[in-house]
Amino acid sequence: MKKLYFFTFGIVCIVFTSCSSAPKTPPQSLSIRNEAGRLVLLGAKSLREGYTEAAKEYYTEAYRLYTLVDEPEGRIRALDGLGRVSGVGFDAWQKAQELAFDSGIDEMIALAGLLEAEKLLLSGDAESIEQARNMLVKAIEILNSRQSDKARALRLYGSVLKQLQHYSEALQVLKSAIDIDKKNKSFIELASDYYLMASIYSKQNDYLSAIQYLVQAIEYDRRAENGSGLGSDYLALGTVYEKMGNMDKAKLHYKKALDIFTAGRFSEKINEVQNRIDILQ
Repeated sequence: MKKLYFFTFGIVCIVFTSCSSAPKTPPQSLSIRNEAGRLVLLGAKSLREGYTEAAKEYYTEAYRLYTLVDEPEGRIRALDGLGRVSGVGFDAWQKAQELAFDSGIDEMIALAGLLEAEKLLLSGDAESIEQARNMLVKAIEILNSRQSDKARALRLYGSVLKQLQHYSEALQVLKSAIDIDKKNKSFIELASDYYLMASIYSKQNDYLSAIQYLVQAIEYDRRAENGSGLGSDYLALGTVYEKMGNMDKAKLHYKKALDIFTAGRFSEKINEVQNRIDILQ
């Protein structure tokens, strides 16, 4: 009787799973992964524009979808975003580290390691920055075949070298990032590369070079329609002109920054720029 029951049950299962009239999915379906990827991009856009609650919702849903299809890289990228907003309820970047180590994949470990390196860099502590440097040297090598991630690692490494005042080396590293981002037409990333280079030249009091690279940052942020980036570019340009003693051009670019931040409703930046303008009046 049991044999007959299991035989009958097996036939029923085969009929309902193999002979259903419902539409069939292809051998590998990417619809959920594609939707999750779209949400990560929307989260990044919302974050740039200062809409942190919306960003959190996008990243949270992306993380859920990537978890649903057991996609560790996607989960790490969603956790990257969640680590940049408040009210998540857990340490998203630490979770990313755990997932990466659980995967046992060197590239995933290196990718999550970029978050740890960024955290160490932001600490401002000399020992932590040196630790970030060592992590990034390894990550750049491991991520060599993943060019976009390698460019991100190079950008972070350039920032570390800037903090350590290794300016010449930092500029060379950022030029390598620029080569990759130009090839990939990654305009927002290119703008960040040029912005960082400008900040290094400004540190060296080479203001003409700083202006040159900020103008290029503006060009790529315009092409990407990156309002927050444009506001920051003009703010930096105003700062460079102020350092040069050209107050008229400083005010001109501060006002451009103010217009953009006002249009984007970036309240903290609005106050910062308005204060700069008031001081120069």
